[in-house]
Amino acid sequence: MQRIADTTPIHLDTPKVLLVEDSTFFATIVQRKIEKRLGFQVDWKKAYAEATAAIDCYKDSYMVALLGLNLPDAPHGEIIQYATKKCIPSIIFTAEIDNDFRSNLLTWSVVDYVLKDSASCVDTLINIIRRIHKNSAIKTLVVDDSRPMRKAITRLLETQRFQVLSATNGKEALRVLSENPDIKLIVTDYDMPEMDGFELIDTLRKTHSKNDLAIIGMSASGDPLLSAQLIKSGADDFVPKPFQVEEFHCRVGHSIEMLENIALIRDLSYKDPLTRLHNRRYFFENADTFIQKAIAKGQKVSVAMLDIDFFKKVNDTYGHDGGDIVLQKISALIQSTFSKDAITCRFGGEEFCVLHTHTVEDNVFERFDALRQAIEATTILIDGHTIQVTISTGISSESEPIASMLKLADSRLYTAKETGRNRVVGRPPAANIRD
Repeated sequence: MQRIADTTPIHLDTPKVLLVEDSTFFATIVQRKIEKRLGFQVDWKKAYAEATAAIDCYKDSYMVALLGLNLPDAPHGEIIQYATKKCIPSIIFTAEIDNDFRSNLLTWSVVDYVLKDSASCVDTLINIIRRIHKNSAIKTLVVDDSRPMRKAITRLLETQRFQVLSATNGKEALRVLSENPDIKLIVTDYDMPEMDGFELIDTLRKTHSKNDLAIIGMSASGDPLLSAQLIKSGADDFVPKPFQVEEFHCRVGHSIEMLENIALIRDLSYKDPLTRLHNRRYFFENADTFIQKAIAKGQKVSVAMLDIDFFKKVNDTYGHDGGDIVLQKISALIQSTFSKDAITCRFGGEEFCVLHTHTVEDNVFERFDALRQAIEATTILIDGHTIQVTISTGISSESEPIASMLKLADSRLYTAKETGRNRVVGRPPAANIRD
């Protein structure tokens, strides 16, 4: 029996997928996999009339449409044109496809098509949906002095749900990038006035590494060496003009996925897996740059070393699983307190470090004491038992090299431990703060 999804309550934050397919067997598999693996809501329709009615009512709610070609009341792919005209990103699945119909699909600006030719076709479909969902948060920049080409490439990227900005030459591209530093992909022509593709790419690579910004070069030139020259100048890939739309989408997808894989590796390298705070490696690789930027803005910098009091007793009483719960809770409180303009790290075990910026007028000691009081007042549930823990903190606000500041903060943390714990120590003895 078909699920009637129109009357099902919809969580506003849950992406919604329109599935149009008359095969109950295939649709049920697709629906279950999407809901299980992606957590998206699926609105399944079996016929053209049902699907168009749903689109008319809920078109703004659909993240993507999955469309079968041969429906009982529309056997020639009519649903594709209807969905794409309503600007719904559409993925087509079919048992077979010829070149003429494939050309029509590209004309209709569909996201992609999937052949029902193997058991893995549903997995392919899932991966495309996941990619489309991620793309909506990614900014791209198209750089081309030809207005028709610029519009065509923009349309292709928007079909994939990217956020798309544009520029007519290299100089304008640099300005757009400076105003939108979160751009992740630039697709640029080679032959442009004022600043061509070579100069643009060379300029970009002086400030943006391949780990943070992907660049795809394009050109209508018949020079066989141009692609290699653009890639050597810093481009990640090259697409000749005119190009196959499928090839363009593949190269864009590969470039974005490469950035995501690099970001994942970087995250695994720089984040503590338990608490999700930064680790020591991240701290020492980024602390100097963080301090230099703060000084340039006229800000002050402080370093604090924090340690959970009597943490060994928690592990001895509740095991390491209980200790992990405490570490996660304390880490979340530290992170929420210093969520902006700070590097928050787990240095190891139950010890944490916070490097943060502030103004001359800010009372650093009161801020850390407020954190101390918040942690002391927090109850933590472990295996049905509620416990409370405290922290000791040492702070260094002296303008010294980071190694000296850390050493001083660590010394003051030791003083806090030796003088009773559950306290903040700054410039001894007058700056000591306790409840």
